[in-house]
Amino acid sequence: MLRPILMSGLILSMALGCDETPAEESVTDPDMRTSARGQDFALPGVSNDMGLAPGTRPPPSMGGMGGAGGGGTGGMAAGDVPYCDPAWREDCDDFDNDCDGRVDEGCNCRLPEKPCYSGNPRDLDHEATACRAGVQSCRLEFYGPCEGEILPGDEICDGIDNDCNGQIDELEDCNSSPPRAICPPDQSGPPLANYTFMGGYEAGEGGAMTRATWRVVQSPAGSTVMPVPDNELTMSVFADLQGDYIFELEVQDAEGGIGRCTTSLTTLTGDGLRIEMVWNANAVDDNSDVDLHLKRSPQARWFNATQTGDDCYYINCKVCSGGGENACREEIAAYNADPNRDPPPQVMWTQPLNEDDPRLDLDDVQGLGPENINILRPSGGTYRLGVHYYDDDGFGPSTVTINIFCGGELAQAFTPTVLQPTGNSGGENTEFWEVADIVWANGTCNVQPLGGPDCPRICTTREARRGGCQPGTTRGAACR
Repeated sequence: MLRPILMSGLILSMALGCDETPAEESVTDPDMRTSARGQDFALPGVSNDMGLAPGTRPPPSMGGMGGAGGGGTGGMAAGDVPYCDPAWREDCDDFDNDCDGRVDEGCNCRLPEKPCYSGNPRDLDHEATACRAGVQSCRLEFYGPCEGEILPGDEICDGIDNDCNGQIDELEDCNSSPPRAICPPDQSGPPLANYTFMGGYEAGEGGAMTRATWRVVQSPAGSTVMPVPDNELTMSVFADLQGDYIFELEVQDAEGGIGRCTTSLTTLTGDGLRIEMVWNANAVDDNSDVDLHLKRSPQARWFNATQTGDDCYYINCKVCSGGGENACREEIAAYNADPNRDPPPQVMWTQPLNEDDPRLDLDDVQGLGPENINILRPSGGTYRLGVHYYDDDGFGPSTVTINIFCGGELAQAFTPTVLQPTGNSGGENTEFWEVADIVWANGTCNVQPLGGPDCPRICTTREARRGGCQPGTTRGAACR
């Protein structure tokens, strides 16, 4: 959706399961925060032979992703211990507890997306297992179907445990050695930057390489990261969120032998305050436009968009000078590639314009996000965070998730909140969500949510412009 841009006065140059936990609960375990399309995940309760505690993400060789559902009249795990039973209730634990072939049906969202597996959890526990967990995306208040999982198949001679029983190529006629994938060293750096990974191939008995494939094993929840290209030994990624990423290189030889390896990337912001927003994770045909807003104080005015205005948002606060979202990502990546050059602030809240003023790095107008606002060195005081559902562009209700980082650490993770399409093009009837106050003092922050999970402070844009959403209400109704 194209939007009017105010030019005058501007400086122009970006696995928890599911339950009833309140929106203001802070999530701090990085393994419980990460998930994504086509990835492996930490599945609580999966044991292994490497001494990992329940809920700890297993090594990539022990889990994975990729198709179908399960089901039956009772599943048996190792030692004849059932892992599901039709008499059991669904526990919201990433698995199919009641043997109906579905995972965590009816469970409330706590993340934009999460792992899922409808088969025996032990399938994911073996070295070189072909079985992979799937992903469930938050759709409004509940998780959708488990998509992309791979359940046990027939064993073939390819160097992979296809039937996920803990044995590799146990057939009598399997006697060739598979190729070896060679992964580059792990990397680290800031988010919103480009990273290149150069893989390698070592032939086994099957001869020359016939295929190379990169895939995302893990990334922060809601990330849209994709290897480019994904079918060559060398690929690059744009790391769009802060957190941990794992990428897998799979190679194949002329005889069908497969080799795999993984490499990782950790991104950490250098900004004192970083706010990330994603919405409608993994949705198809989402062109909705959701906007982040940050006011200099609770008493300041929303949509005050001058160069010294109260509100940092897309009109007055964008770092990028234009050219579309892809061009903006490259512009921000160029800043972050230079350790001596930070993206410049855009709105002057204190004179002169410097590192205690805000900037909007990415303004995503084509759905999914992310969108983020940052302050390199925040001044003492209280900021107010808001979200505006500018235009649904035919998508319908949008499910929005926000993370707030202070000093590089996750200070608050808000559970997904649904905004309704009550107007378009930022009109007066569009919805506005007052999310939280962020109190900054002595180099750290205290996040104070402005509403609970059952009563987010949501009003019309008209009301937001006239003085803000009314405390203790949501969409004009009093909170119980």
